[in-house]
Amino acid sequence: WKKRFFTLKDYTLSYHESDEENSKQLGTIDMRACKEIVTIGSKEREFGLDLPHRTYHIQADSDEDYSEWVEILKRIRRASETDLQQLKDAGISAKNAVGTLDVYRIDSVTQSGNVHRPNAFTIVTTDRVIDCETENVDDMNQWITALATQKSIPASGKHSHLESGWLFKMAQSGKLKQKRWFVLTEKDLRYYKNTDSRGQPMATIPLNCLCTVTPLDEGTGSKAETGHFTMVVNSRKRSYRLQCKTQTELTRWSNAIQEVIDNMPLIHSRTEKLIDELRDSPDPDRIYRINPILAQTSTPLASALLPLAYGQVMTSRALQKGYGTRQEEALRVFSSLLEQENITDYVSVIQGILQTCFDMTDLRNEVYCQLMKQTAGVKHPDGLLTVRTWQILSCVCVSFLPSRKYLRYFKSHLKRVQELYPNTEASRFADFCSSAILKTRTRDFPPSREEIVAVVARKELTAVVHCFGGGICKISIDSSTTAGQVVEKLCFGIGVEKSPNKFALFEQCAALSKNVEERVVIADVLAKFERYQAHGINEGGEKWKLFFKMFCFMDVKTVDAASVEAGFMFEQACDMFIQGNFPANQTTLVRLAALRLQFNEGNYKQGSWTTDLFAVYPPKRKEQGVGTVERSSTFKGTLRGLGMNTLKRLKTGDESVLKSGYTETEAQTIKTSVSDQWKKLKGMSREVAQSQYMDVVQSWPGYGSTLFEVVYTQDQRFPSDLWFAVSVENVSLYRRGEMEPICSFPFESILSFGAPITNIYKLVVENQEQMTFETSQVLEIAKLMKAYINAIVRARRSQSRRV
Repeated sequence: WKKRFFTLKDYTLSYHESDEENSKQLGTIDMRACKEIVTIGSKEREFGLDLPHRTYHIQADSDEDYSEWVEILKRIRRASETDLQQLKDAGISAKNAVGTLDVYRIDSVTQSGNVHRPNAFTIVTTDRVIDCETENVDDMNQWITALATQKSIPASGKHSHLESGWLFKMAQSGKLKQKRWFVLTEKDLRYYKNTDSRGQPMATIPLNCLCTVTPLDEGTGSKAETGHFTMVVNSRKRSYRLQCKTQTELTRWSNAIQEVIDNMPLIHSRTEKLIDELRDSPDPDRIYRINPILAQTSTPLASALLPLAYGQVMTSRALQKGYGTRQEEALRVFSSLLEQENITDYVSVIQGILQTCFDMTDLRNEVYCQLMKQTAGVKHPDGLLTVRTWQILSCVCVSFLPSRKYLRYFKSHLKRVQELYPNTEASRFADFCSSAILKTRTRDFPPSREEIVAVVARKELTAVVHCFGGGICKISIDSSTTAGQVVEKLCFGIGVEKSPNKFALFEQCAALSKNVEERVVIADVLAKFERYQAHGINEGGEKWKLFFKMFCFMDVKTVDAASVEAGFMFEQACDMFIQGNFPANQTTLVRLAALRLQFNEGNYKQGSWTTDLFAVYPPKRKEQGVGTVERSSTFKGTLRGLGMNTLKRLKTGDESVLKSGYTETEAQTIKTSVSDQWKKLKGMSREVAQSQYMDVVQSWPGYGSTLFEVVYTQDQRFPSDLWFAVSVENVSLYRRGEMEPICSFPFESILSFGAPITNIYKLVVENQEQMTFETSQVLEIAKLMKAYINAIVRARRSQSRRV
């Protein structure tokens, strides 16, 4: 993949080396020749342009960019010359106006009467007076006549009713409901006491592009609490809670209001306009010089620098944390920037600002603009306030990027700082940010304290990776290092980079293990661990750690027994055994435990066994004989959220240490049997013990499969407690604890798989009824199946190329 800057003009899509003005054009694509726009790719936000001579694969920077590009390219590909002209005209439509004035609100339009301004006229509305001036008297008279004519047309004649009906309006106290007749027009939302909308409304809610309408889900106080379906309409002055009797009615109203908002002209702030001017200005220093709004200040802002949508963010997480409106939160962030000189725990302040930006993503451009303002036009580039602001900006730019327009402004800002303040802390931080934004990746969590300390010092941080046998490896990473990059480095270090078997990183805590996908940022995982630690979320009191082990067993038969890879396979087989995921009789279990002890401890000595029995022996099988007991786990579901409800649920779970299921007498009997078998292995080397252990394990036909405990409740086709086994060849279902599978499904016969709802895994197989399983490991099963399928596809493509 190569990063390119794309521009679209008429039917021609051009791509350049960079977004600089004089960057080299590398090629063009005629969209009229495009046969299809393919929106399903192997990577996120990827789409393809299928042309007769080749297919172009393109990946967007963000979900927003992806949607915009795909939509406009689809329209251009099908557009006629007339359609193309209409698309061009849209650029100068009323949607792009700086402001609007509803003519039915005009009280009078008169010539101003100022002898020094003969072409001036005055518009008087219900709430303001607007002075206007034209180039000549004729234009002035035309404007006066046109506005006076429009004013004489009844308002109902100009604003058609887009939607009307009864809604319940909640009083601002939230306790009273008032039934009102609502009418939605092209400009506003009005309500009346009855269905007669010809008279004066009780109130009018003006709508503009910053208004928002948000249907509330059950988690934020809708149907469950009120008996009705609720939406919140946020206008400039206040928010309105409106209720409907049905979900269909709510959807119809919220969609209609949103469509009106979307069609309103854009509102631009002064800062936004100046940023546009800076982009095209031959003398940007002059703009900075005469516009102090762009430079550092010591006084609080009266309003946000950018236009922000009205009202609160209505997500459950934002509401739980008690955020105010977007405007209020923007001003709070700026106030915290002004107080940096007086704060001792600056890391907590940085974390707070970043968390706000992750919870309220539409504040990200605003925060970038505030930080650029506070690092521009500074008198002391090495001063504490300036340095602290640069530290925050550095942490922000490794966490997320602004939208394209503000990213371009940010790049020019960094370049300007480097030129104005060479050999200063400001310049050094600008250098750091310039490099960081080239690598910034999408993240789910704000940085941890450890990462923030590293970033403000402009240093790398250290990730500790564990493996079986107690081994650890410390790896230097930055804020953009992915799991795939770490795995590649580790595989190269231990010499398995050419192995057909696939290694991966896992989030691990005691018996709980979760695969970390290659694209995941390692710093994000460490930030998650910090949160788990802070909220006491763990398994058996153990800490979370990164773990390196085999993920896909592509070829387990040709591995050299003396290789490092064979050692990994042995340790992973031992782990599978003690987790109870190996079907065997009592004699085999005892022999495997003894072989493991011979490998670990060497020859048996009287009284030498002080190790916990169940570090080498599996837990007890269920009395029914259908499998092993399930190890208790605090964690259910996918562990994707960290809202307060999730934290409470996890913290109140059973946090007891894992139980073996044996009585003391049974445990002592097993220990004696294992000791007797161990004594018989006297003189056996570690290599032979490992080899014999693997011979026993690999004798099971299911070896190489990863087993997941699932519950089948759909019908009587299968027992309820099953092993869902995924291997390179197929997916098999085992009765827990049994050697032979009940059935196996080659990947070629699997039509679809996934999780339609939480903790339910669906498998659709050719010529079979759909199967559903209950499990808390739906994501892990899906990731493993996808990894095997991708590996199989790659292998077949490689083979076909060779042929």
